[in-house]
Amino acid sequence: MDKRKQGIALFITLMVIASIMSIIAVSFTYLEKVQKDAGTTSSIIQGDLLYNNTMAKLKQFFPAKSDNSDKLEQLYLSPLPLTETKSGFSLTISCQPLMIGAPISWLDESLTNQVPEKTRLAKDVLQNIMELYEIEEPNSLEELLIQEVTGRYSQSEEYTPRVKPQKGIVSKRQFEKIIMNYALLYDDTKAIKVPWDKYFTFIKVNNSTKIDGNYLSAEFISAAFDVPIEIVQEDWIAGQSTLSSFLRDNSIAQPNNMKKIYSNKALNAMHCEQIYAYKERHYGFNFDYIEGRSNNFEFNGQEQ
Repeated sequence: MDKRKQGIALFITLMVIASIMSIIAVSFTYLEKVQKDAGTTSSIIQGDLLYNNTMAKLKQFFPAKSDNSDKLEQLYLSPLPLTETKSGFSLTISCQPLMIGAPISWLDESLTNQVPEKTRLAKDVLQNIMELYEIEEPNSLEELLIQEVTGRYSQSEEYTPRVKPQKGIVSKRQFEKIIMNYALLYDDTKAIKVPWDKYFTFIKVNNSTKIDGNYLSAEFISAAFDVPIEIVQEDWIAGQSTLSSFLRDNSIAQPNNMKKIYSNKALNAMHCEQIYAYKERHYGFNFDYIEGRSNNFEFNGQEQ
């Protein structure tokens, strides 16, 4: 009898110990998660501080409306170290030209009524892409894009959003969602494989928006002027060639309102990426910088 009682007592004791160990294990797991979440939050705050400091430095290096062609050329060739002794701020930033193609929002005629050639250019480039990459439903894809840039949707839409959608395509992520939606709707993965950022840019536009005439991509030039890509790659050197000289050397007529579409000097418009260290881990963010203003900031999270 006593042995049975001892056995029951031992069993109950073991169960209590197991329960306590289980609670401790769960507590440590939860604590680890809280610490990880706290670390991520702190890294985001740190990234925001670095981003603000970076913007201040970029405004000093590249004053708005100034010709910074030489400095831009150096920045695009190699990363730029940014330091500030007083705050201890230090990082290295990598940037590439942003306005290397037509803004996708130029598909909206209401945004280009002062220079209608901008819309004509965007549509021509889109048409050439459809043919080059053999998009299976070109009219449907164009309709989806125009709906997004104009904010006007067909009455046959089954779903009407409660909140009025923002007019225009103002980020690459927004554009990629449209392409993915098209690919799913029409079972056409070819659209996903198009290097869209070689042909278009995804930014807010105004009447004065121009394309960088010094850093155009070879793919855009080929589509915009209907020139074989091999010829462009042979004759065009981004940052050294000028669009006017390229067109002249290849006997291509200059488009109407060319000076209102293409800048004749390198634009202070770039896409920048930054990786920074925080508590023995590396994090990244990226953003667009245009004439002293930033846009499309994205925190990339922890880098591998």
